[in-house]
Amino acid sequence: MKLKISSAIISTLLLAGQASAITLYEDEQNKFDVGGVFVLDAFQPVWGEDDIFSATRSILNLGFERQLQYGWTLDAKFEWDQFLNNPTSGSSNFRNRLGYVTINNDELGSLRFGKQWSAYHDLARYMDNLIIIDPDATPIYSEGTDGGFAATGRGDNLVAYRYSNSGVNVSAHYGFTSNGESGSFEDENNQVQSDTVKRDYNYALSTSYDFDSGLSLGVAYLENKVEVAQASEVNGLEDGDKQTALTVGGQYVAGGLKVAAVYTKGENIHKAGLQGAPRAEWADANAVDVYAHYAFGSGLRPYAYASHVDFDGENGVDGDRQVYAVGLSYAFTPKTVLSFEAKRNELNEFSGEPGRTDNGGGFNFAYVF
Repeated sequence: MKLKISSAIISTLLLAGQASAITLYEDEQNKFDVGGVFVLDAFQPVWGEDDIFSATRSILNLGFERQLQYGWTLDAKFEWDQFLNNPTSGSSNFRNRLGYVTINNDELGSLRFGKQWSAYHDLARYMDNLIIIDPDATPIYSEGTDGGFAATGRGDNLVAYRYSNSGVNVSAHYGFTSNGESGSFEDENNQVQSDTVKRDYNYALSTSYDFDSGLSLGVAYLENKVEVAQASEVNGLEDGDKQTALTVGGQYVAGGLKVAAVYTKGENIHKAGLQGAPRAEWADANAVDVYAHYAFGSGLRPYAYASHVDFDGENGVDGDRQVYAVGLSYAFTPKTVLSFEAKRNELNEFSGEPGRTDNGGGFNFAYVF
C-alpha cells in the first residue's frame, strides 16, 4: 500500500536544516524535548568540474519549557551541528546554530535573548525553502554562513520582541557586537595584515498579516552598521558603512501548495559576482525572487525558484544576476526525505565583463530523529 503523508508535514520536514524534537519528559509545569536531523548531501556548483562540496552533518537540539503563573512561560533552546567536513573553508566543523532563552506572556508577547532567528527572517522566511542552494535575491544567507553577522538568518547576540494576535504579527530585534568577515591588507611597512569586520549595532523591524484564506503579506527593514578598524575596506565594506535591506513580500499556502514572492532593496547586503563565489564584494542592488511548490500526499514535492538581482552601479559594481532552480523531494516516511536540486546562474554585463553562466546541482538525504 502506498504511503500517505499529510502535505503539511511534508512541507515542514523537507526543510532539512530544521531539526525536529520529541518530548522526553513532561509534567504540569515542565517540559523537556530533544531531537535532531542527520543530513547527507553533495553539491557540484559547476557540472563537469572537479569541485564537489558536502555539508554532511548531524544536528542536535535540546528544548526546555516551564509554566509560570498568570499566563507566563519560560523556555530555552540550544541547537548545534557537527559537520564531517565544513564546506566553508577555515570554519570549525562544530557550530552553534541556536542558543536562546525566552520569556512569554499570552497577552503581551515574547522577549527572547541569544542566537535566534531574527525579526528580519520572520518575513524573509517566505523564501527560505530551497534544499541545496540558498535564496539569492532575499539576502538571508548572503554571508555564505547562517546569516549571523548581519542578522538576516540565525542572528548572533540578539534581543527580540514578538507579538501575534488575530493574524497580525509584529517583531523587532536589536543586535549587539559580533564578528563578520576577515580580509587582508598591507600596512605601512608593506607587511600583510588581517582585519575583521565587526558589528557596531544591528536592528530590524518586521510586520505581517495572515489572512484566513492562507495569504500572508508583510514588510521588514534591517540595518547593520559595521566597524573596520585597520583596513581601508573588507570585501567592499568600509568603516561606518551600513548594510540595509527593505523587504516586502507575500506568500499563499493552501493544502500542499505554496507560492511566494519577495522584493528587496538592499545596500551592501547582496554579494556581487556569481552566487557563492569566494570573497565577492558587498554591493547595492534591487532584487526580486519567486518560489512555488506542491506537496502531494504520496510524499512527492516538486518545486521551482527564480531570482533577479540588479546591481545599481555604486562603486563600479553594475550588471545583473539571475538564479534558477528546480527540485524534487520525496518523503519515504514523515522522517526520511530525499531531495534532488539543479540550479543555473547567469551573470550579465557585470562591471563591464562578458556574461557568464554556470549550471550545477546535487542531492540531500535527511533523516529526522
